[in-house]
Amino acid sequence: MSAILVRRVLEIGCLPSDTDQERVRKQVFVVIGLGAGVAGAAWAVMYAALGRPLAGLIPLVVSIAVGAAFVRFVVTKRLGILALLVLGLMVILPLLLQLSLGGFVYASAVVVWAFAAPLGSLLLRPARETPIWLAAFFGDLAIAAVLDSAAKQSASPLAPLAINVLFSLNIAGIGTLTFIALLFFRSQREAAEMRSEKLLLNVLPASIAVRLKRGEEPIADHHDEISVLFADLAEFTVRSAQESPAETVAVLNEVFSAFDELVHLYGLEKIRTIGDSYMVAAGAPAARPDHAYAICAMALDMQREVKRLNAERDWNLSFRIGINCGPAVAGIVGREKFHYDLWGDTVNIASRMESHGLPDQIQVTEGVYERLNGEFTFERRGVIEVKGKGPTLTYLLIGRGRDGVPV
Repeated sequence: MSAILVRRVLEIGCLPSDTDQERVRKQVFVVIGLGAGVAGAAWAVMYAALGRPLAGLIPLVVSIAVGAAFVRFVVTKRLGILALLVLGLMVILPLLLQLSLGGFVYASAVVVWAFAAPLGSLLLRPARETPIWLAAFFGDLAIAAVLDSAAKQSASPLAPLAINVLFSLNIAGIGTLTFIALLFFRSQREAAEMRSEKLLLNVLPASIAVRLKRGEEPIADHHDEISVLFADLAEFTVRSAQESPAETVAVLNEVFSAFDELVHLYGLEKIRTIGDSYMVAAGAPAARPDHAYAICAMALDMQREVKRLNAERDWNLSFRIGINCGPAVAGIVGREKFHYDLWGDTVNIASRMESHGLPDQIQVTEGVYERLNGEFTFERRGVIEVKGKGPTLTYLLIGRGRDGVPV
């Protein structure tokens, strides 16, 4: 319940249309606004208790002004000039407070609180404005130094204990504020890195992503033995013409998500999807001796998943699946919208096994059959004419084991 309340307070000025950056800035403004309002009131009371009611008016003005800005922000849901107003108060009022109390020593260097302005600008304003606010802070220090003697002569000091306590509070306060800001920036950076890493791993294998981040170019590997699978939804063009775009995407999303789970289960590598076509590889980027077995086992499970979805959703989906094994080249080409891809005769023939295949069947090459005959059951389809290859002997994968465990 408390976490929900905190979130509601932080998002009190947010709009559904806000970007992530705008949302973060508004949440930071809420924290700064509430913190400055409460702190200003507390310091006003403290200075009044120490016998400096006029000095106490300055943090009280901060509290009232920030409170008014906060109310306007909640009503309008817009930062605009309000952030500039709050940052301006952070620059001006600590200097005025220090001069009214008698300079650096008598005021316990309260002017250091003006450093909150450049810190706040990093959170609330474009980065290009931060040097301006940092220069304003340095200007405060220069003015305070020039007027220190005059301020000291026009004010009486507080008790030594009070001065020392306020010194400690001021140093601890601005130090804590700086630490919180750095912690926030670090968390934002780590979150951005995690999002970037997750996005990169969604399009590249982990080992390839590491090499890419190291600046390795070009990334191109020859693999002596891999297996490649293509799956394609039969009669997709006819089906998509009869459905709404949303329905077509929903169907493909559910089916391909089920296939993704199988890719993860078998430790294979999803290469890409193009329209209704799904491509998977085993043995790349990392070599594995059981690449043909793993990809055939996944193919049978893909058929099982399609049957399950057909029964549960009252669909009538039918996939053609083609598999081939052999050597191939893998790597990354291009600089924009790049992805990990495979090239070579092995890949082309795997694609032909799918395109020349039969609905609800897994067609494999003779090479796959020779590797796995005995571990899986195959049915000889015969010689078919394959584009770019000529007459080719193919088999249909029926099930697991010598006797065939059907899907």
